Amino acid sequence: MKRINYILFLGFSLAAMSAQAQNYTDALRYSTEELTGTARFKAMSGAFGALGGDPSAININPAGSAIFNASEISFSLNNNSQKRDINFLDRSDKKNNNDFNFNHFGVVFAIPDVSPTVKKLSFGFNYQLSKTLDNDKFSYSAYNTTGLDDYFLDYVTRGNNGNPFSFGTFAGGYNYSTRNQQENIGEYYATLGRREGYAAQMAYLGLKAGLVHPNTTSPTNTEYSANGDNLERLQTYRVERSGYVNKYNFNFASQIGDFIYLGMNLNVHNINEKALYSAKDDNFRSSNPFLRYANHKQYINTTGEGFSLQLGSIIKVTDELRLGVSYQSPTWYKMKEESRQVLYATVGVNTRTEDFDIELVNRYGDPIWYEREYKFRTPSAWTASAAYLIKKRGILSIDYTYRAYDNLKFRSNNMKGYNTAFENQMGDTSTLRIGGEYRIPFKLVKEDPKSTNFVSLRAGYRYEQSPYRKAEAVVGDLTGYSFGAGVTLGGIRLDASYDVAKQTNLYQMYENVLTTPAHIKSTYGNFLFTFTAQLF
Repeated sequence: MKRINYILFLGFSLAAMSAQAQNYTDALRYSTEELTGTARFKAMSGAFGALGGDPSAININPAGSAIFNASEISFSLNNNSQKRDINFLDRSDKKNNNDFNFNHFGVVFAIPDVSPTVKKLSFGFNYQLSKTLDNDKFSYSAYNTTGLDDYFLDYVTRGNNGNPFSFGTFAGGYNYSTRNQQENIGEYYATLGRREGYAAQMAYLGLKAGLVHPNTTSPTNTEYSANGDNLERLQTYRVERSGYVNKYNFNFASQIGDFIYLGMNLNVHNINEKALYSAKDDNFRSSNPFLRYANHKQYINTTGEGFSLQLGSIIKVTDELRLGVSYQSPTWYKMKEESRQVLYATVGVNTRTEDFDIELVNRYGDPIWYEREYKFRTPSAWTASAAYLIKKRGILSIDYTYRAYDNLKFRSNNMKGYNTAFENQMGDTSTLRIGGEYRIPFKLVKEDPKSTNFVSLRAGYRYEQSPYRKAEAVVGDLTGYSFGAGVTLGGIRLDASYDVAKQTNLYQMYENVLTTPAHIKSTYGNFLFTFTAQLF
């Protein structure tokens, strides 16, 4: 067995790393928010734009904090589950994930009777886990005649502006003694990237790993063959993500007169994600295949900071009817990405095999991470809301949100090529949330008229339209239902909720050759518990 460590000094050309497709899909993932917040908020499917009076409502309409009659603090714990039914080629699989997290903290300070005109001022802070990535782990496999050897062959035969590379492009580094000339191999890889670009580097990796071979070693040769010989092999894809997307609302609102509520949020967004993408070929259906094993791993660590602005208003039309409207500005993100790739392969015949282990390491044996920074902007959003209060016992609320995802933009020059894809493939989206609540009063002490408390029953429905224009989309429509209950004991409230949502997505790891997508039907479940206390 022979281990080959290549010292690969990565240049700017690695910006187009084969996982670059993830930048496209990740920008969309970072631009969407899961339904998170208090248990009351989630039990009513987030239909709080015209209601207010809940810390999580601030994230829908910042005017909602001016509805509070007293200062409050709350926090939430939840359990997320995800069930996936995956279909890929001739196989089906099921994957289940589960995790616990602290997903919400909020505090609102209400100051009444500020002036005859300004009846109330409020200041609030709300933290929410906009998206959890800790349970985003799945894999799928099937037998396929097209594999990683074909993927790297595509770089050799089409990477030169649609034409094959001459073998002379790689000859200078092809015959290096890997035991004694590791630094020279690294230097050659870097030079190749600067001279010929990323496609030539990928072609070189495929050649050195034994996934691809030149038909002749003549410098003018432009014919290459894949070593998998189009044999059926078990192809396994694996995705492991961990991390989070957080959102922090810094809120200010006021009540003007008896009927108008105005508010503003300054929002801070934070992204932290670690991801592994792996594609593996093994278990060839042949008695003596030349290519025995191949595994391409891509590690991507992403961090980012962003900011946005929200404006909102609520009008009390009557004592029973409230109307609301709010605007969410784009979020402007600045991202930092660290990435590296590893390529393993085993080639040979019964009498002799070689194992190739191509890792991106420096002269000391430490992994080299390519670093880059880029910027992107999420779409803005408008939300219109209405709520009807029924004899102070019941609530019926509805929210409608509009977003134009073709306005999702990369702002960095090296990423702007994706903007055309956003414009061509994505469009307007609608989100509908409907929620209801019914309060049942009770007394702990019959003789005390002030001891009236409540048991609250809640339910909700939501629909989130896919941003993709195609009927079969990378991200499908989402439909969800929610239920919950709570008990109010004076200045303390305990709430619980459960919501379930379903969505069908397509997943494709590579942009070329290995493009057959997996069909993934996901069911998301969430149990949530919230403690709320009145401060003063």
